[in-house]
Amino acid sequence: MNIHIALYRWKPSATIEQINKALSDIEALAEKVPGIVEISTGVNTSNYSEGYTHVILVRGDSQAALEAYRAHPDHVIAAKLIDDIEDRGIGVDLETI
Repeated sequence: MNIHIALYRWKPSATIEQINKALSDIEALAEKVPGIVEISTGVNTSNYSEGYTHVILVRGDSQAALEAYRAHPDHVIAAKLIDDIEDRGIGVDLETI
């Protein structure tokens, strides 16, 4: 299993509507990209969040599936929305053992 995790801290000008739209658009990719097992988004409730308020978790059956997810035209559009409103983001990719 290949997993991608993204954490976001938003610009002060970002609205909850913009954030929810971007995350909803990302979630919709689960049905559009072969090999994607799950896409979950949500609010980061950790006491150690360092201001990163939202999380995207993508599980794919291969690295190729994650690459297809990133290259999908709808992901490119959603990523642009995120880029416009994010103050800072962190990405983590891993292959489970």
